Amino acid sequence: MLRKAKEELAKGIAPVDTRKLFYEDLRAILVADYTANGKAEMDGEDLVISGKKGVLKSLDDFFGGMAVQAITTDTLRRFTAKRKEQDGVAGPACNRNLARLRRMFTLAQREGKVTYIPYFPMSKESDPREGFVERPEFDTLRAEMPVNLHAALTFCYETGCRTGAMKQIVWPWVKLDKNEIHLPPGVIKNRKPLILPLSKELTVMLKKLFRKDGPVFDTTNFRREWIKACVKLGLGKKTGEEWHQYERLIPHDFRRSAARNLIQAGVDQSTAMRITGHRTVAVFQRYNIVSTEQLHEAMAKVSENATKTQIAVGSSLNNP
Repeated sequence: MLRKAKEELAKGIAPVDTRKLFYEDLRAILVADYTANGKAEMDGEDLVISGKKGVLKSLDDFFGGMAVQAITTDTLRRFTAKRKEQDGVAGPACNRNLARLRRMFTLAQREGKVTYIPYFPMSKESDPREGFVERPEFDTLRAEMPVNLHAALTFCYETGCRTGAMKQIVWPWVKLDKNEIHLPPGVIKNRKPLILPLSKELTVMLKKLFRKDGPVFDTTNFRREWIKACVKLGLGKKTGEEWHQYERLIPHDFRRSAARNLIQAGVDQSTAMRITGHRTVAVFQRYNIVSTEQLHEAMAKVSENATKTQIAVGSSLNNP
């Protein structure tokens, strides 16, 4: 750092005094960038990204009031350790936190506010999740959860919509006469408008719940009830004393379930991607998980084809 400062002085660049720069200053730069580029919006002091609030809370709680010069690699390691040990957060989630903090540093460096960005020690990313829910399993899970959550569960399972986007949906977007929900730009992750078709079952549910305005889906205690039901049914397990310390089946598994269900139903990939809101084929294919049964079916088809070929060859040899 000292060498870099000397080089900058030699070039006539005034040194930056990071003792007077705090985490809140970097945070403000990130918020300004995100809101200016339509990546997020503000709800009071809360930054909202794709409908999800509190995305900076873990960073605010740990780094709030901290001088930028105190944010070193060792400090970043302590942050990750705290998130994992005390908050029960997995490595990939910690990486998302650190990525946002690193973005703050990068933007501040562009503005000449900082000259040095510490090394960010990232955790090993886990392999893509392979959880998906078959329809009978979904019906059992839904029956185990409170009735007020049934519409939200059905919507997410059938369309693959993220829970964050689902919670934003209001009644003026619902077109029951067309069996559709029209999501305006900015609701889903790719920031584009999306028309989601509704099944007959879900349409009937929504007609019973219809209101002129306000949120469509009741999500009261959604996560708590999810964990409770999954643990009871053996679809998940507790990993600690706190209610949120839990692993295995998560609501996001409905997203990959929807992708897989659409393809299995014969829907072409392009149409399926429009329904789930996926932008790239690569990500969609990660979600379109192949089950063991499908692999056996594929091998049975190979064997059947080989048998047909052998018969055809034998027939041609016997009948020159």
